[in-house]
Amino acid sequence: MKRFPRPTIALLAVAAASLFSAAPAAAQGTVIIDRPVRPPWQPNRVTTTPLVLKYQNVVATVTEGVAVTRVEQTFQNPLGTQIEGTYVYPLPDGVAVGDFSMTVGGKTLRGEVLDKDAARRTYEDIVRRARDPGLLEYLNSRLYRASIFPIPPGGLLEVKLEYSQALSESGGLGLFNHPLRVDPGGGPPIERVVVQVRLKSSQPLASVFCPSHKCDIVRPNEFEAVASCEEAFVRPDRDFALYYQRRDAQFGLSVLTHRQAGEPGYFFMRIAPRVDLAADQIQPKDIAFVIDTSGSMAGGKIEQVRRALKYCIDTLNPSDRFNIYNFSTAVTPFRDALLPASDELRGAARDHVAKLQAVGGTNVNGALLEALGANPGDPGRPYLIVFMTDGEPTVDVTNPDQIVQNVTAANKHQVRIHVLGVGSQLNAGLLDRVAEATRGSRDYCSETEDLEIKLGQFVGRLSKPVLTDLALVLAGLNVSDVYPRELPDLFHGGELTVLGRYDGAGRFDVGFSGRLLGQEKRFTYGAEFATITSGNDFLPRLWANRKVAYLLDQIRLHGQNKELVDDVVRLATRYGIVTPYTSALILEDERALAGGPAQQPARRVITETARQRVAGGGRPGRGAPAGEGGRPGRAGAYRLGVGERGGSVGKDAVEASRELRTLKDLGYVGTPADAPATERTSGPGRPSERADDKKESLIRHVADKTFVRDGERWIDSAWDGKQEPRKIKAFSDGYFALLKDKPQLGKFFALGTRVLVVVDGAALEIIDDDGK
Repeated sequence: MKRFPRPTIALLAVAAASLFSAAPAAAQGTVIIDRPVRPPWQPNRVTTTPLVLKYQNVVATVTEGVAVTRVEQTFQNPLGTQIEGTYVYPLPDGVAVGDFSMTVGGKTLRGEVLDKDAARRTYEDIVRRARDPGLLEYLNSRLYRASIFPIPPGGLLEVKLEYSQALSESGGLGLFNHPLRVDPGGGPPIERVVVQVRLKSSQPLASVFCPSHKCDIVRPNEFEAVASCEEAFVRPDRDFALYYQRRDAQFGLSVLTHRQAGEPGYFFMRIAPRVDLAADQIQPKDIAFVIDTSGSMAGGKIEQVRRALKYCIDTLNPSDRFNIYNFSTAVTPFRDALLPASDELRGAARDHVAKLQAVGGTNVNGALLEALGANPGDPGRPYLIVFMTDGEPTVDVTNPDQIVQNVTAANKHQVRIHVLGVGSQLNAGLLDRVAEATRGSRDYCSETEDLEIKLGQFVGRLSKPVLTDLALVLAGLNVSDVYPRELPDLFHGGELTVLGRYDGAGRFDVGFSGRLLGQEKRFTYGAEFATITSGNDFLPRLWANRKVAYLLDQIRLHGQNKELVDDVVRLATRYGIVTPYTSALILEDERALAGGPAQQPARRVITETARQRVAGGGRPGRGAPAGEGGRPGRAGAYRLGVGERGGSVGKDAVEASRELRTLKDLGYVGTPADAPATERTSGPGRPSERADDKKESLIRHVADKTFVRDGERWIDSAWDGKQEPRKIKAFSDGYFALLKDKPQLGKFFALGTRVLVVVDGAALEIIDDDGK
């Protein structure tokens, strides 16, 4: 590509003098041209924002609640003609602005800051002239604007801006957010989006979490944290949000809520132990390693197991007690009982492990029962079993149902069994049910992963138990649909996220209880549960994802029934979640939208067809248009594990378990449900464009709502299809009067000129000039 001189914009904003409420950010900066054009990626659309955003880099430092943010954006002119226009950037309310300037070719040009009223008039004027609703998302925000020099065909525009703001904090809970979302019907994906936030505090950071994106969070010490997120070839559909809790406490508890008028609210609770816990706050534990040494473990696997077990032995705490049970046809314990992790015994255990040989059958039932029987029942020491196997039970009791029953009956002291499955030729259904019945965890090591590393990491997460037998404390607050249903134990370095619905409003003492060093402890904090709040609009979809994962796991492990399937379909259609009951149907409807016969609204098609499939006894995923092995053909759809032997055994069953476990544990919005309609393929040097980059997708998420495409119309999934909507002509005086009265509608109307949305119980429909 020919290189052109790059105009550069530099912004600077001084620190805000006072705190501002954490409202959702507006859309990010863009370039508006004076004359609307038809962009090459969507020739049937007219737009005033045709420049392609190629790169976005955001670096922020938050020190004692004050954020300094530096943004770099690179735009490209994709048209065959030279263009010029105005760069606009929506400003958070809390930013006190100084003199802005733009530097181009060594010359300084002045920009200006418009207050909300002036910015509104500017947006409305452009929308009226261009008849382009995409800019409505910027309503209700202040605006920085600056004219830019002409950009030649293929030319690049670099924007660099910096501003400071004081973040709001309530009870030590602070929020840094930054606008990332782009017009969902806009141009090609952004080639690279990078966000990095460094937190510094004089108080300990009890908790740092990002519910909006998958973030890598590094904690150098308890006073600092660095959160990083990087994505390639994406069209962000949500803004970046990073929460932090400043509190000098043994545990950090953060509570977020979201609630619309007339509905129960949503809550998100995150529990995490502080980074630098004192040694006396780590519980001593009893641990048994139950390791499969059957013939199928021969070769490289058994050698990796030997090395991994030696590592696990070396990392035992001095106060721990342990034993090893290697099993094949018979069960062979290292010692007759749990013994202290002394230097002498650890040396003997390493010698024992070095002699392990892979031979014989797989006695799962006998191994688990013998390890459970060795539990001394000491209330001051949690007893953990790490169970690793690569196959199905072939010796003694082989019926999975009977094995689960035997384990449940023998587990009188509520021992946690943490399961690690190796490879794909095993009974994932059995392993998952054992973990579920004992409130343990589950994970799998594929053939391409290093078993030594995987087992070491798996045991490492369990090395320092902090709190066991957890339960929520919700004094006076009425909650429902809480997930996870049963809380797992909490380990140092780990965290626990809980999502649910709530009724009532006000300030409540909420928290959790658990056993610490053999004693029952309660940790409660005051939290506000609002009557109505528009913040944290990602919570409804995050809660729905968690519930769908739970329901699909129940179907997979315990069998399909109409009640569970109906619940999955209802949630999937309301919140736009891809599942085995809807993924193939969405693809079928997409084909119709691309040129097939006229369709009913997609939401109704998906629901009715899914119910017919279940009523007819069809197994989910059968008949999927592009899948294999009975799986749905849509990338990112959940699998129910339809494997070679009916659902519990084989590669599909393992993948289903891994996907659903990941979703049940997630504390951020991005999930397999957000995957594109077709898988991205790799070409030389970079991924190719996804199929849905060239056409609009069927589902859009805007704030806390999900819209489904019906022909040329976008329909709010909350609409019941019965309520007659109030019709408003796009770009009419009534259209803009409504936006002035309810500016929050701008982000919904930005979808296009034909939109049906439900707000405050009333249905509104935007129609074209021709009345459609």
